[in-house]
Amino acid sequence: MRPRVALAFVVLLLAPTPASAQNVPSEEHVEAIDNAFAPEVIRVPVGTTVTWARDGRSPHTVTADDGSFDSGNLDPGQSFSQTFEAEGAYPYFCTYHGSPGTGMAGVVLAGEAALPGVEGTGPGREEPPAFPAATVRVPKDFATIQEGVDAAEPGGLVLVSAGLYREAVVVTTPFLTIRGLDRNEVILDGGFELANGIQVIEADGVAIENMTARHYLLNGFLWTGVFGYRGSYLTAYDNGDYGLFAYDSRYGQFDRSYASGHPDSGFYIGQCHPCDAVVIDVLAEDNALGFSGTNAGGNLYVVNSEWRDNMSGIVLNTLDSEEDPPQRGATVAGNWIHDNNNLEAPAKALQYPSFGTGIVVTGGLDNIVTRNLIEGHEAFGIVVIPMLDENLWATSGNQVRQNEVRSSGAADLAIGAPSAGGDCFSGNDFGTSAPAAVEWLYGCETTPFPGGGGELGVTLGPLVRFLEATGDFPHGDWRTAPEPPPQTSMAGAGDAPPDPAIPETAVPEFFRVRDARTLELAATTDVNQEVTVLGFSLATSWWGLLVGLYGYVLPLVLYTAWVSVALWDLVRREGLATGARIGWMLGVLLVPLAGPVGYLAFGGSPIQRSVRVTLVAGGLVAYLLFAGIGVLVGTG
Repeated sequence: MRPRVALAFVVLLLAPTPASAQNVPSEEHVEAIDNAFAPEVIRVPVGTTVTWARDGRSPHTVTADDGSFDSGNLDPGQSFSQTFEAEGAYPYFCTYHGSPGTGMAGVVLAGEAALPGVEGTGPGREEPPAFPAATVRVPKDFATIQEGVDAAEPGGLVLVSAGLYREAVVVTTPFLTIRGLDRNEVILDGGFELANGIQVIEADGVAIENMTARHYLLNGFLWTGVFGYRGSYLTAYDNGDYGLFAYDSRYGQFDRSYASGHPDSGFYIGQCHPCDAVVIDVLAEDNALGFSGTNAGGNLYVVNSEWRDNMSGIVLNTLDSEEDPPQRGATVAGNWIHDNNNLEAPAKALQYPSFGTGIVVTGGLDNIVTRNLIEGHEAFGIVVIPMLDENLWATSGNQVRQNEVRSSGAADLAIGAPSAGGDCFSGNDFGTSAPAAVEWLYGCETTPFPGGGGELGVTLGPLVRFLEATGDFPHGDWRTAPEPPPQTSMAGAGDAPPDPAIPETAVPEFFRVRDARTLELAATTDVNQEVTVLGFSLATSWWGLLVGLYGYVLPLVLYTAWVSVALWDLVRREGLATGARIGWMLGVLLVPLAGPVGYLAFGGSPIQRSVRVTLVAGGLVAYLLFAGIGVLVGTG
C-alpha cells in the first residue's frame, strides 16, 4: 500500500493531465464480506473481468453453481478474478456460507442476460399497467413480505401490517407499491446476517413507503438498474453499507426519509447521467457521509434537507471503479448542513478523508451549490478538490453561489489544486477562505484564474487523512450505533391507492427550493480553528507537518531561490546587451516557474553548469524525495 500511496502523492504534486471523461472500466469489483457478496447482483459488458476481494474475518470461496469457475479458499488479502467472455447469467456461491441460490450467493449478468427465472432484462423493459392491480396484504394473505411481493401483479399494492420481518426481500416485479401501515412498527431486520432489506433488481417503477430496515450486512433499501423508483417515509439505520441506495438507475426520488448509522452513506445515488432524480426533505445523521453521489449528475437535485453529525455532509465524487466518470451536473441547494465532525460515526477508510466538511466536490464538474446554510465544521464548509483514483480528475465549472458558511476550522470556502479551471465562488456570506480572497480570484463574473489555480494545501489535508486511514483511525461500529427516535409516519397509509414510480414522471416537475440562509438555526459544535501553514493543517500529526512543509513550503522556497539567483546573475553579468538583460529580467519576473528555470537552463548564464543543474534539478529531486519520505513514514 505504501509505495502506491507515495506514487499517488508524487503524481498529484506533478499535476498530470486530467483523465478523459470517456474512460470506461474493463474490470469490476465485488467484496466478499462476512456472509454476503457486495453487490450480490452485478451486470457487466461481455468481456469484463470481475475481481472478488475478501474483506472479512471468515474464509470464503467464489464457486460457480455449474462448477465452471472456483476460487478455492480465499485467505485474508487474497482475491480472485474471472473474465466473462460470453453473454449469460453466471450464478455463484460461497461453499462455507451458502449454496446455489441461497445464503452467501450472487450472480454476474454479462451483456443483456436476464436474471435467472425472470423474463426480460434491463431498464425500461415494461410498460406501466393501465389500471391498479389487486392489493396483497401481509401477513393476512401471505406470511412474509417476499411471498406477498412474489404474488403481486404489476401496478399492485403490497400492504404490510406492523411486525418484525426477519427476511431479505428481492423485488423483480415492476410497478409495485410496497407500503407499511406504520413506519416505526413495520420493521425489516437483517439480524446482522442477511444482505439487504428490500432489493429491487431491474424492476421499473417500484415505490417503497412507510417502513424501517435495520441490521443488514449491506443496505436497507436498494434499487439497481431501474427506470422509475421512489423511497418515501423510510427509516434505515445501522446497516453495513448504505441506508437508501439507487445505482445505475434513472427517474427517482427519496423524500421524507431518515438514515443513520451507516459506514458509507445514509443516502446514495450513483453511476447515472442523467439521473433525473431528487433527494428532498430527508435527514441523515451519524453516518460516515450523509449523501454520496459517485459519478452521478444530470438533473440530480439534493435539496431542502438536513445533514448533521455525520463525518461529512454531502459528497459529490468521481471514481474510476464506477462507469461514466467524472461526476458532473448536480445541484445542491436549500440544505442545512451542520456539525459533520462525528468521529464516533461508523466509517470505512475511504470515507474518513472528508471528515469535518459540509459539502465536498471531489473531481466533479459543472455542479451548482447554492442557498445552503453550512456551519460548524472542523475542516471546510465547502471545498472543491481534485480526485486521484486510477486517474487524476481535476475539478472544473463548479459554481458556489449565495451560500452562508460560518464557523469552519480551516476555511469556510476552499478550492484545492490542481483545478482544470472555471470553478467559481460568488455572493457567499463567509468569513475565511483558502486561498484568501477566493471570490476575487475565482469570481463567477470575472475572468477565470489562469491555469485553473487552487491551493495545494487544501488538497493535502484530505490526503494526510487518507494516509492515516490506512492504519487505525477514529470511527464507530455500525453494529452498535444508536437507535433513532420514532419518525413521522405516512398519513392514511391503509387507505391510499398504489402509487408506483412511473418513469419520466417519478420526479416532480416542480419543487420549491427553500433559501436555507433564512432559517433561524444554529450549529452546536464549538469548532477549533486549525493551525495551518499556507492553508495546510499542522494539527493532525508530525508526518502531516512533514508533508505540509515539503509539499507546500519547499516549492515556494525553491521558486524564490531560482528568481533571486537569476536576477542576481543578470544584474552582475558582463557583456550582455541592455535589451537582452531587460528582456530576461521581465521573463524571470513575469513568467511563473518557466521564467527563472528557462534563464538558468538556456540563458547563457556564466554560473557553472553543474551548479545550475544542482539548483534546479536537485531542488526538484529533494522536494519529491522528502515528500515521498513523509508519505511512507506517515503510513508506517
